[in-house]
Amino acid sequence: MTKRSESNRKRRINITTSLRLKPSPGESETRTILPDSITSFSHFFDSTKGQLHCYSNACSKTVDEFLSGRNATVFVYGQTGSGKTHTLFGPPNSFHSNTLKNDAAELFHNVKIPVSWGAFPRIVLSILNESRMSGGITATAVEIYMDNCYDLMTDGQKIDVAGFGRSRKVSGRGSFLETTKVKRDSEGKWIPPRTLVDKQKNEGYEMRGAKSLILTDVHTLLEFMSIVEATRTSKSHALNERSSRSHCVITLSIPAISDAKYLCVDLAGSERIFLTGSIDNETKAAEARNINTSLTSLGRCINALASGNPSVFVPYRDSVLTMLLKQSLGGSCYTSVIITGTEDATMHSETMSSIKFGKRCSRVSNKKQAAIAQMKRESDREEVKSELLAELRGIDEEIQSLVAAGRSGGLNKDFPNSLRQSFSENMKKYYHHKSSLSTCKQQIKSGLRGLDKARQYEESQINLFRGILLRSMTTGVYRDPCCRYIKIVQRRIDIISTLRGMNVDVSSMPNIEVPLTLEHLAKGYEG
Repeated sequence: MTKRSESNRKRRINITTSLRLKPSPGESETRTILPDSITSFSHFFDSTKGQLHCYSNACSKTVDEFLSGRNATVFVYGQTGSGKTHTLFGPPNSFHSNTLKNDAAELFHNVKIPVSWGAFPRIVLSILNESRMSGGITATAVEIYMDNCYDLMTDGQKIDVAGFGRSRKVSGRGSFLETTKVKRDSEGKWIPPRTLVDKQKNEGYEMRGAKSLILTDVHTLLEFMSIVEATRTSKSHALNERSSRSHCVITLSIPAISDAKYLCVDLAGSERIFLTGSIDNETKAAEARNINTSLTSLGRCINALASGNPSVFVPYRDSVLTMLLKQSLGGSCYTSVIITGTEDATMHSETMSSIKFGKRCSRVSNKKQAAIAQMKRESDREEVKSELLAELRGIDEEIQSLVAAGRSGGLNKDFPNSLRQSFSENMKKYYHHKSSLSTCKQQIKSGLRGLDKARQYEESQINLFRGILLRSMTTGVYRDPCCRYIKIVQRRIDIISTLRGMNVDVSSMPNIEVPLTLEHLAKGYEG
């Protein structure tokens, strides 16, 4: 081995892999026989090991790395119904309002929580315990459903991925996915999607425009997770009463401490549509195809990275999932992969397939150095805060000039007051029913019954007022803002969210929302 290859080897660290088995249903004595290859896993959890044991062994190290300024990722992979969501979050309805009152029986970092809570809430509480002076954790949550991205914090608002398209170097992608033309600049360099932010070289991409919440204690964590649980797409089938039909990606950051990102990824389960009974349901079959296709894309990336050959092409752009996971696979990130399976012998082939995937993951190595930037000193923090405040003042001045020039959109003053007032009232009703529907969905998923008629009513009212607003907007009573105005308003929201995470008092700053547009309303979301 040459000195250069030896030096490169020392600068890299393999992805940590763990295997967790779900107990066999019923009292069946037939158990799946595990191969000797499980020795390649860093940790093995049989059905007797609880949530705390799984977190302590598979995830606690990622928290330490994240707090030291390095990107970190935990993602769970396995067949449908093998316990992925249970491992990462907990059982269904674990985050309703009475959880802490009735079910809290475990003391974790001086906070009483349910024993059944999974790795993610424990990760958040561990970070909060170690970073008490940071001003909280900034958290976003998106789901990748049918290879499109949706913001779970805004009732599933779609986030366009313009520029995403199939790689020409890899064949075999299905034709049912939505794609757009790949764009390049004047030098021929690929331009990343409009809603993805280009990070440092080879560090992957993240979503822009996803709404963020600040997590400061167990109560804000409970609120955040109740929204995720209520909004995320799930359906029942033959193998799982409540099967996640989307990949869920939660991103955590602490701007006051470092630029590092912590990704928690709950992958949808791979499945055979004959076993799940989805073959006779067109929607479920399409969901299954998209899930399996994106997981296949992930598998191709893992195979390319596990080869150890730097000249091998890694097809990250084959799916939205692999684009978002680029920094976690082969980048400067500490990554822990939890493979879930079952002791049920009837699912032996599916469990073996998941184990083989985990074995390939264990051969992937990431860069060992800290991600993006080292820990910020206090002087650096003050400098960043000053730069953000200065940028915010400049944005507010530009917003005022655009408003004065009539480029901010809104109601057309040339129309009669009665028409403008009618449009405003209809818009308020539209927002009211959107909010009521979101609340109704959360209550239904928390276990309340008898709300189906209420949900159907709210959905019908939303469609009614959307149609009224669309017809009104085509008359010109409401004008779309210019693209520049939308862009700087979104940037303003991002800056205020970052400042709030740095414990800066932003209560005196006026709230300016991303304005409604005809195109957005037609697609079914607010702004």
